[in-house]
Amino acid sequence: MPEGEKSIEDQLAEEAAELDGYFSDTPLDPTPDYPPLDKSFDSAIVITNLPKVPEAKLEKLKSVLIKIVGRIGNLAASEETGFNGVLMPFDNEKGSTLGFAFVDYESPEDAKKAIVALDEYKFDKNHSLSVSPYPRAQKLQELTGTEFVEPKPAPFVEKPNAASWLEDSSQRDQYVLRHGKETEVYWFDAKNDPVIDYDGSREKEAGVSWCEYYCHWSPKGSYLATLVPARGVILWSGSSYEKTGRFVAPDVKTVLFSPQENYMITNNMRRDDDTAIKVYHIQSGKLLRAFPLYPKGFPMDEDIPPPPFQWSHDDNYLARMGIDLISIYSTPSMGLLDKKSLLAEGIHEFQWSPKANVLACWVRFDVHLL
Repeated sequence: MPEGEKSIEDQLAEEAAELDGYFSDTPLDPTPDYPPLDKSFDSAIVITNLPKVPEAKLEKLKSVLIKIVGRIGNLAASEETGFNGVLMPFDNEKGSTLGFAFVDYESPEDAKKAIVALDEYKFDKNHSLSVSPYPRAQKLQELTGTEFVEPKPAPFVEKPNAASWLEDSSQRDQYVLRHGKETEVYWFDAKNDPVIDYDGSREKEAGVSWCEYYCHWSPKGSYLATLVPARGVILWSGSSYEKTGRFVAPDVKTVLFSPQENYMITNNMRRDDDTAIKVYHIQSGKLLRAFPLYPKGFPMDEDIPPPPFQWSHDDNYLARMGIDLISIYSTPSMGLLDKKSLLAEGIHEFQWSPKANVLACWVRFDVHLL
């Protein structure tokens, strides 16, 4: 050290002496004020059946997945940590991804939408996604036991004959009548007075209503749908009108069956509900996909009704008109056909052919004169 130059210790001692009297004698014991820790993971989902790719294709796969899941809601990304909302594990030993990913949204509501929209979504020609809530994955991890025990199959229960009305010895037809709070099904042959077949008497004895709002026959007469807005849609079938299915659809107002009776659409006509329209598979009761009342970008004017969904003749496709386009979805995955909508500039209306998967649309003539 050069002569006359003070050491660092001496300099610090002098600075401390100058500041003497400015320091508080209160002991410094700060209590951190952390935000509450959310341990529920209700905003997280697990996506499986993704392609397994090497490291060279990892970023591309993540980019595609982020684009898909980001359309549904805001991801819980963080600039501080660099987390983009998607975690895709990579196996260094095998040199590839593991075929699944964790996705974290900002809200549990968006996570629920993602489960409905992406489950069985056709990611590519070889992969259809499977989506489940993260808490369910946690429960599966906690399962104990090394030996699989095959569950016993449920006893066979014969379903009611949906075509029983065709076996009527008098070859009569049927119609349903709603008046007041009553819903009644009648036999009719145009020669004699109508004869009541069923009026919900079994449900009346149990103190419940079998229909409160609206009823609708399926195209082939296999099912009678009755609407109970508090419970959803109930399907009845067979000669004794047995309950063959119940579909959750709060505030439901209308239903639409597919021509071959494989699927059913429910609609509560609510503009503020992103899942106002639900598509169900009738036999399994599974919710395939949900849609808002109006497609994205479509004017929500009081004088403009929402564009309806229309089924192809064979139940293979479901289509709806948007702004200058037609969106066609394939069943049963309900994925967008070819992952893109069909452009139709100036479209005002369209219809399926009754015998082939061909569309006809009406476009304003003056659009092409501009």
